[in-house]
Amino acid sequence: MSVKKYPPYLFTFLFSIILQLSAEIVRCQSSIDFYIEGENIGLKDLSGEILIPAKYKQLGWSKGLNVPVNEVIGYQKEHWGLITIKNKVVTSPRYYSLEAFHRNLIIASLKGKFSNELFYGVINSKGEVVVDFKYHSIKPLHDLLIVSERIKGQSKYGLLSQQGKKLLSTDFAHITYFKDDLFVFTNTKKQKGIIHKSGLIKIEAQLDSIAPTTGNFSLMIKGGKIGAFDSTGAVLHQPLYKSISSLSTTEQFNRYQIFNTNHNLLKDFYCDSIFEISSDLIAVSRNGFVEILNSNYETVYRGQSLKKLSAFRKNVIVKNGAYRIIKYNGEPVNESGFDTLIFDANYIYAANGDGWSIFNKFGSNLSTLHLDSLLAGSNNLIPIKRSDYWGYIDHSGKIAISPKFDQAGLFIGNIAPVNYLGSRRIINQFGEFIGEYEYDHVSIQDSNTALVTKHGRTDLINYRGKVLFQTYNHLVPNHFGYLESTAEGQVGLISPLGEVLLYPEYDSISEPKSGRYAVVHQGNKVGLINSKGFWIIPFSNEIQEICHEGEGFISIKKNGQYGFVDFGQRLLIANRYEKTKPFTSGLAAVSLNNKWGFINKKEQLIIQPNYDKVTPFKNGMSLVNKEGKIGAIDKSGKEKIKIEFDSIKTTTHDFLLCSKNGKLGLFNQFGELLLQPSYTDIRPTMDDHFIVERRGLNGLIDASGRYSIPLKYYSIVEISNGRYICLKNGNEELE
Repeated sequence: MSVKKYPPYLFTFLFSIILQLSAEIVRCQSSIDFYIEGENIGLKDLSGEILIPAKYKQLGWSKGLNVPVNEVIGYQKEHWGLITIKNKVVTSPRYYSLEAFHRNLIIASLKGKFSNELFYGVINSKGEVVVDFKYHSIKPLHDLLIVSERIKGQSKYGLLSQQGKKLLSTDFAHITYFKDDLFVFTNTKKQKGIIHKSGLIKIEAQLDSIAPTTGNFSLMIKGGKIGAFDSTGAVLHQPLYKSISSLSTTEQFNRYQIFNTNHNLLKDFYCDSIFEISSDLIAVSRNGFVEILNSNYETVYRGQSLKKLSAFRKNVIVKNGAYRIIKYNGEPVNESGFDTLIFDANYIYAANGDGWSIFNKFGSNLSTLHLDSLLAGSNNLIPIKRSDYWGYIDHSGKIAISPKFDQAGLFIGNIAPVNYLGSRRIINQFGEFIGEYEYDHVSIQDSNTALVTKHGRTDLINYRGKVLFQTYNHLVPNHFGYLESTAEGQVGLISPLGEVLLYPEYDSISEPKSGRYAVVHQGNKVGLINSKGFWIIPFSNEIQEICHEGEGFISIKKNGQYGFVDFGQRLLIANRYEKTKPFTSGLAAVSLNNKWGFINKKEQLIIQPNYDKVTPFKNGMSLVNKEGKIGAIDKSGKEKIKIEFDSIKTTTHDFLLCSKNGKLGLFNQFGELLLQPSYTDIRPTMDDHFIVERRGLNGLIDASGRYSIPLKYYSIVEISNGRYICLKNGNEELE
């Protein structure tokens, strides 16, 4: 079990108060005695002589110890007043409370003139007003008074001397005693500062937290950065450090710098880490404290570590308990936050105990109406639920289709499925019903059409309710439209507009090859069709396989060998090869005796079959493997990249990343060497650059292989808009 440790000064302070109170109690109780007659109370001395007759409901104070202070004591009739212990009335009973806290000072309260609210002030033992009766509360603390006023429904705190001198105006969210003669005050932005009991502000309210230590200094934390100050409030270390264990022992943060591709410094940070939330927002982390900055490096959010952190467009989404939406300028959408957030491409849908709200990409609330529920993801009107019925609102938040449906689905294009009076139906964007009165099932398609079923029949209808196609077979979406499948497993093809491209009499229809052609099988016959259902290669039982198409040459397998035909099925290249690849740049790779070479469109062997693997030509080169090594050749068969590398991979913009003996190098798309294979890492970026690493240091090169950022950083991370976070040595002196 852990034991909470309190600072030694607190025990000293409390012990001195206890001693003072004990002495006061002993002195007072040794000379007076309370007595009761009937329901009233009075006061006698020790000889039994009556000092105050028993005619009061209570003698003492409304709370606290019932002992006189400076020879006066409170008395209660209907309300409270002051009287001396010799029965001389000091004030009439006009106070609602009296609380003695000093030998000569008493906190009192009066009811307001225009309300039942109590206002607090301070009087002395003569009944004279020391502090005006205008405060919502007064709390004595270590020779000072913490006072509060109600301003626009919120309590704001200030600090007074016991003589009523204003040390801090009532502008603060909180004020507490810290140690020695110092107090902590907190402003409305929850930032803390230090004030001396004399009223001198030692540290302005710009800190996140303040903590004592066991040493002769205290810590102050600002944005996760730690500083130090002494018992007088004098700053010993500005808040710049990761940790301070003694005044001479400090730990510094890592230094991160943000550069553009020309190595121009955009921003400098000392922190634990920096990461990108979106193209417009970055997060800076220090000691579990997160600061979110926009692309102008303006602070959007500051706070303790978060359970979740994300972005929607330029809005920040944070979660620490509740979800909060913060606009790009740092303005919170809702201070209390939300229980649930849902996103689609255009909106944030937020829910709390008051229902749902809808926010656009600028963080503006579109929902002026109370919404019980909603559905996200519609590309047109938004489904919403009010008073147990579903309807739709438009993108300005106004009701577009009145809530009258039992259920409502998402709009896809101009139509949406609904359930109305127990029937499944379809509506358009005007709320009008289309199609038949009732369906068993409704599925909205991307092409502004719907697949509907009723009594085993499937209809394809458009957004006007017109039936485009009708069948008792099964329809499923396909790249060319819809596949129609019979109970016997035969398939046909229907266009998106319901036209019959192929009747359901085939064994299989493939997904498109090259996005344009589909292979059709029927028994031992095979053919090729285009997206309109026209036969490119009619059915034939002589062809065993249709492989690929390139530059008008279609590769087929016939009699166990591969060759090429044209779209009229005319033989262009005899089927004499073990395998083929599509024509590119006028050449096609062919395999003979398990080796690959290249032929042209006249079937001339341009490059001898000497390679274990090849790729189709691109940018005038083919990557080739030979005896376990890889390189590249040009269209004449000449080595463009020596066949000596362990691997070559294509990166963005067709650059080639090569490896040799565990090291990486780089060629451009034309096979020109940019970097010798001497790097441990090479990573392409979004803006045609490469982050490279060698001997533990990182740099950035451009498309010509020149360094844009020198090879001297411990790490480089790309963020959007051509910016890079570069980590320097964390042990550098703070600047």
